[in-house]
Formats: sequence, C-alpha cells, structure tokens
Amino acid sequence: MENLTLASSRESAAALESTSSLLSEWTAKVAMQAPDAAALQGTLQSTVLPGLDTLARELAAAGNTAQTALLARIFDHLTAAASAAGTRLSTEHGEAGSAAAAQAAGTALEIANAEVLPVLAAAPTADLGRLLATLEAAGTSREAGSAAPAAGGCACGGHDEEGLAELDTRVIPHAIRHATIFGALDGLAPGRGILLIANHNPLPLLAQLEQRAAGKFTVEYLEEGPETFRLSMIRN
Repeated sequence: MENLTLASSRESAAALESTSSLLSEWTAKVAMQAPDAAALQGTLQSTVLPGLDTLARELAAAGNTAQTALLARIFDHLTAAASAAGTRLSTEHGEAGSAAAAQAAGTALEIANAEVLPVLAAAPTADLGRLLATLEAAGTSREAGSAAPAAGGCACGGHDEEGLAELDTRVIPHAIRHATIFGALDGLAPGRGILLIANHNPLPLLAQLEQRAAGKFTVEYLEEGPETFRLSMIRN
C-alpha cells in the first residue's frame, strides 16, 4: 500500500510539473504571437481558451471552501475576459486588439499556473494526470462540450445582470488584484462596464489604466470614501 501511495504521489508530482511547464509554454507562445492577430486568434481558439475553460471547471469542482470559491470566481472572470478579447480579434485586427487579447490570455495563464494549479494539486478529487492529458489534447481534439465560452461568457453557468458587473476588489488577494481588474476590463465589449469597489482611492490603478488604454474607458466616481470607493468603469 505504501508503495502504491508513493507511486501515485510521484505520478501526481510529475503531472503537476508537466502541466505547469505546458502552461508556461502557452504563456510564452501567446506573448510571441501578440503582433500577429491571425496567429494569436488561432492559438487562443484552438488551445488556450479550451484549456482555460477546462481549468475553470476543474477548479469549480475542487472544493467548496470560501478561499477556493473566491479563486474560482476570480479565475472565471479572467477566463471570460480572455475569451471575449480573443473573440474581438475577428473584427479588431489592429495592434491594440491583439495586445489586449494577449494580455488577457497571458494574465489568465499566469494566474492558472501560480494560483489554480496548487489548489488542484491539493484537492483530493482532482486527477492531475487526466487534467494534463486533456490540456495536451486541447489543440488537436475538442469535444462539443468543452468548446470555449462565448464572448463575455464564463464557465460557471451564470450570467451578469443587466448594467454594471460588480467587482469587489476588497476580497481579491493583493498579489492578483490589478491583474484581475485589468483582465475584467479587457473582456468588456464597447458600452459594457464594471462597478469597481475598493477600500481606498484607486488612483494608482487609474494611472495604470490611462497608460495601458488611454481614452478607452469612461470612469466615474459613484462613492468617494472615506471607507468605500465605488467607480463605474465603462468601455468607450
């Protein structure tokens, strides 16, 4: 029994390392293809988006702890943002659209590698060997049920109500807070927006947004502290 347990642990460790390496390869490929919208769209639709969708579903099934549920919700937003940005490449062939899609997909992949994989590795119900096989096959065979979510969609099966989708940054871990916000913004279609909630005035975030996407969002303070700040952020 101990030998079987050891073998299983070794197989899981090997699968974890291989899965992490695969996600790193995808991240590098997305970054390299950023200047080529057609190539990037092909990679996103055939490989990266189905892979992210698979990871989102595995994470949702990994457990019902508050921390896992929060990570699943954040990752679901990032996956939806990457999907929406990738879909827009079919109509936005310029450098800005390609860069936004690469950024959204790269952010989701980095969070998958740094945050999602460790949770799956610790989940007793997760089969890392099966996950690895599914991800490796993402570029060559896709079952009808594992297609990438539609633009603006998500893997949770839910939907946002009409109006602004609420993004409460107070419950997002600091290490991935800005990446999550930019991922959500990158996934917005023109005219759609988010209601950003923070416990401080997000001036550094707004400065970064102006550098990344000058003039592309209309930002309005709906509540200005002192304890809570609410901002509407709508893509122009």
